[in-house]
Amino acid sequence: MNWAASYLTALGGLVAELWLYLLLGFLMAGIIAEFVPKRTLLRYCGTNNLATYGRAMAAGLVVSLCSCGAIPIAATMRAKGATRAAALTFLAAAPWAGFLQLLIFYRFLGFARTAIVFVGAMLVAFLTGWLLGKLEDAGWLDGTSRSAIPLAVADEEAEHHAERMSQRWVCVFREAGEAFRELWKYLAFGLLVAAALRAFVPSEWVNRYLGAGSAINPVLLAVPVAAVVELCSEGFSVLAGQLYQLGASLAVVFVVVLVGVTTDFTELSMIWGKFGKRCALGYLGIATALTIALGFLIQLVFP
Repeated sequence: MNWAASYLTALGGLVAELWLYLLLGFLMAGIIAEFVPKRTLLRYCGTNNLATYGRAMAAGLVVSLCSCGAIPIAATMRAKGATRAAALTFLAAAPWAGFLQLLIFYRFLGFARTAIVFVGAMLVAFLTGWLLGKLEDAGWLDGTSRSAIPLAVADEEAEHHAERMSQRWVCVFREAGEAFRELWKYLAFGLLVAAALRAFVPSEWVNRYLGAGSAINPVLLAVPVAAVVELCSEGFSVLAGQLYQLGASLAVVFVVVLVGVTTDFTELSMIWGKFGKRCALGYLGIATALTIALGFLIQLVFP
């Protein structure tokens, strides 16, 4: 079998394994986008305290968005009155709480390991927000002015929610289609890279360098690997899942998916422009450091 046939076989196998999970994920994203009021995301996030970070993290869980989709909502939260720390807690939590990402992880990792990655991601998001809040309250970040939430947001949403249920379900499928149009290129790239890994990278190589018995610490090696790849969270889910099946440790999966999104150029550019350069550097440094530390812990407990 030549290299082209090997690659197409690997790609076809991945698509066959994941298509149902992807379909369900997009449908759930559409349901949440239509039936969960966005105004809920814009309230109760105007002060820096533990309850605020918990609410911002919960909002990230509810919206079920990729890193790309979470960027405009985080910016809107900030513009409508949320603190920088709260908006960035949401931004850090949203990419790893989506149904699509969790379904992809479940397919590759199983329930228990998916739960470990999920809980770890939420812990990183919460602690990142808490530490950024300390810096914000101490005046170490850029200016902290905030504005009130306009009533037009609530009025427009209430009017939409009064529509007939049949119309709203049409909106669900439209939202699912919009999510697909936004994400398909990132998912496709992730699938193409994952198929190349499956077809051409021997599992012995992955196990040697990214497995639990690697001579070089796999957690540290995973950081530059994730940083240089530009994907959305769904694409990283596929990529990390394939690495795991080839022999990478669970700690590597965790570091790849979290560092990959934290170092995303689009996300950092938005934070730099909308939140300030100190906030962007603080977010990058804190989230990455916490991810590495938790990656070492996962490596120790779940080798």
